[in-house]
Amino acid sequence: MEKGDLILGVLDRDGFLRVDSKKLLMTAVSLQEAVSPESGVLKVSSEDAGKMALVSGIKSGNVIYSATIVEVLSPVSAIIVRTLLKKGILTLEDIKGEHAEPVPEVKIPEEDRKLCALVIGHKKRSPGAVNVNSSISEFEFNEDLALRIEKKVRTTEVQRIYRRTYRELPGDINSLDPDFVVSLHCNAFNKKASGTEILYYHKSTRGKRMAEIILRHLVGCLKLPSRGIKPKTAEDRGGYLLRYTNAPCVIAEPFFIDNDNDLERAMNNKDGLAQAYASAIDEISEAVV
Repeated sequence: MEKGDLILGVLDRDGFLRVDSKKLLMTAVSLQEAVSPESGVLKVSSEDAGKMALVSGIKSGNVIYSATIVEVLSPVSAIIVRTLLKKGILTLEDIKGEHAEPVPEVKIPEEDRKLCALVIGHKKRSPGAVNVNSSISEFEFNEDLALRIEKKVRTTEVQRIYRRTYRELPGDINSLDPDFVVSLHCNAFNKKASGTEILYYHKSTRGKRMAEIILRHLVGCLKLPSRGIKPKTAEDRGGYLLRYTNAPCVIAEPFFIDNDNDLERAMNNKDGLAQAYASAIDEISEAVV
């Protein structure tokens, strides 16, 4: 286990972390130091003893060297984390990503930044597909998602676009003269279909490359079945937008909102999904447009 990896367990007051049936000694001593790990045992306060915690360090045998208590979870958070890990919805790698060191800001002159039109599918009075059990709609999910994406892009300018009417949408987008367009949607079918797919205009080479990049990032995040990238003509559903925007455009369908399991996975990792979109948008700015 390399430095910086996370270990989830229950804190003991005597400086141990209980992981399953094992007790691991937490020490500030590094693995390379020629001293006893007991000389640097981490102190656990009485109020934290017995609580679940995330600990960073290097595990060797029954010792965690260079140990740091990253976060002590509240009882409610501990239950949620345990449940998500058990169901396979969350992994320790996901948690590690949330606690990673901040990525240094990339300084790109404003005039050199590409502009992404980020379209929020549907609108408040016509919200698109809705999950029956939670009443969450495409519009509601994606409006919040778009705000999160805006905060995470590093090398690209992002402009949110709200739909007035579907017929006016391409013109509204074209008036901004963006370099590329990403439209946020959610799929729906029969409450059982699952997976991630990206739509692009069948004659657009750049649209196809964009679709491949976004699909890779979204599948890597949600880990739902990949339904691939799908070329569309102007007559196909969604094809009008893909055809009549001047800039290359894709429609992203990361999951099926009418499938409770798909929606649960997306809701439980919404910040990660926003980061996946942001990383894809930055990659498109550098590699495609």
